[in-house]
Amino acid sequence: MSGGADRQRLIEAVILGGVAVLAMLIALTLVLTASSSAPGLDRRGPVLPDLAGTTSEVRTLAVETRAARFELERDGEGWALAGRAGFPANADLAERILTSLAELEYAGARTASRNQHAALGLVAPDQGGDGIRITAHDYDGRLVADLILGAARGESGSYLRRPDEDQTWAVIGLPPVATEADRWMELDFLALGTDTIARVQVQPESGPTYRLERPGLSVRNFALRSPPGWRPVTDGAGNGTGSVLSRVRFRDVRRADFTDPPVARHTAETFGGLRVEIAVYADGQSRWATLRAVALSDDAQAEALALNNTADNWAFLLSDLTISRLIRPLDDFAIRPAPPAPQPDAEPR
Repeated sequence: MSGGADRQRLIEAVILGGVAVLAMLIALTLVLTASSSAPGLDRRGPVLPDLAGTTSEVRTLAVETRAARFELERDGEGWALAGRAGFPANADLAERILTSLAELEYAGARTASRNQHAALGLVAPDQGGDGIRITAHDYDGRLVADLILGAARGESGSYLRRPDEDQTWAVIGLPPVATEADRWMELDFLALGTDTIARVQVQPESGPTYRLERPGLSVRNFALRSPPGWRPVTDGAGNGTGSVLSRVRFRDVRRADFTDPPVARHTAETFGGLRVEIAVYADGQSRWATLRAVALSDDAQAEALALNNTADNWAFLLSDLTISRLIRPLDDFAIRPAPPAPQPDAEPR
């Protein structure tokens, strides 16, 4: 008798449990349906419709990350970087970002929970988050773009939200946003070539000035020509310093407004008749370089003019690696001549 009652209660419990699960599924379906059809959550098409076809009318473009803010202003046919005294910015990158912003399209609504923003990389940068805020204004000062970009979504998509909204969106498109200063500036303009440098003279911060030289294009190693008596530890010990200007990428730029004299110098001459003179200035622990090009032959005039047009009145931040090669002390790679042995006192006659 009791067994039958127990079975009946078990059947009733199973039925009640199934009804509860079914009710939960129905409720969840209703919530999802309501969310997907809620006003404003069925956006389709371009994210920034006013930007499509009008990117040439954008005057300023600002990119803000947790660590830095970069503001670009259109300057004639190119772009200039505000905060760097108007140094030319990477115009191709700026145009590609604007084009990709204009081509962004909604792919669907995602979470509207502020607690979930971090998972999509959409916490605002001024709140310490990983989101990248991009703003753009046209020539009339009208705001034509203001978005926070988040994590990538596959290879061709991303997440975004508007700064004044918690609602997030999946979008089609992945703007090529640069978050490091050196990507915004054309700082790899100094590249003399691997085999073109004939001789260099280096005045390091400490130790003697020295000169390295290659007698011809077919000679691989730089020979130490002065000071006399010094000997490189290996035949190629001076090659790093001799060829450092074959390609240099600077890290930042500022106006060349130093009041103290340079702490070091590096001068290179090519087989083609181009001389590049670099003066190195100290600013705390950082080292900045100014550059001057001189044409020693008619063939080098165009290259010298191009370098001077880019570098005049500017100073460029050197990386630690470039410093270690550009103004390397002589005793780092060469052996000092032994002092002469003392002569015994002459015996009296």
